[in-house]
Amino acid sequence: MEKDRKTQIEEFTEKVKMVMESYQKRHPAVRVDRDYFPFKCTEEWGECLQAYLMLTDRGRQKEKSKEEIKEKFGEEFADVFAFILLFAENEGIDLAEVLERKWFTRLTK
Repeated sequence: MEKDRKTQIEEFTEKVKMVMESYQKRHPAVRVDRDYFPFKCTEEWGECLQAYLMLTDRGRQKEKSKEEIKEKFGEEFADVFAFILLFAENEGIDLAEVLERKWFTRLTK
């Protein structure tokens, strides 16, 4: 994979890192150690699934419209994605490279 420009994943990762740094400054009591990101991925995935259950009429609607629920689902999905990016970055995983090697090489087979 060419490294002459940043991938979109790298750009997103930089932005979510900036948001996380801002969060840490506002909430210094929150311990962000190695386990923080996998735990947050799990927490956010649960919230995403809760919204999905609402969206698919398998959970209480909480007096929300389908449009509001769909928006909430998207927001929770974004939270999951952001914490996956942070988790990978924290563990030294180059997601762009791994996707190329593990997934995208199958496109040529």
